[in-house]
Amino acid sequence: MTPKTIHRLDALRLLEDGQTHKLRLWKLSTGDILTYHNIVCLGRHTRGGIHRIRLLSSGQTREFRDCCLFEIDDLKIFW
Repeated sequence: MTPKTIHRLDALRLLEDGQTHKLRLWKLSTGDILTYHNIVCLGRHTRGGIHRIRLLSSGQTREFRDCCLFEIDDLKIFW
């Protein structure tokens, strides 16, 4: 049986493993919930707490703050 929650640091390690993932996060400016399917992590900025991802369906690159991420691969993230 797999756990339904994952710690923040474990989630960030999982994100950086080079595999495709599904993410849910809050948009910082409006609080809207964004869902990204089939993404790959391109890199991170440790001090700024920012990750860069690529959407495989469109090839677009996005950035998000680590504190806005609340779900990865249907696992809830806790701090």
